[in-house]
Amino acid sequence: MIPELGDAISNRPEWPPMMAWSEFAEWIRQEPDVVRGWVDKGYLPTVKVGRRRMINVVLLVEQLRESEV
Repeated sequence: MIPELGDAISNRPEWPPMMAWSEFAEWIRQEPDVVRGWVDKGYLPTVKVGRRRMINVVLLVEQLRESEV
């Protein structure tokens, strides 16, 4: 998993269950193009909701917690 992403999320305990990738980029203070690349490469778990591709923040946090062990 992406180490700097784990650090960014762990510092924000009140995370929403899903969010648009552009909002996610702002939330973790990364460039939108970087996050879009992670989405395109499948590094981030996503769900398609209508026309939008949303980051599944709940699943991402679970994956990050599992990788810490």
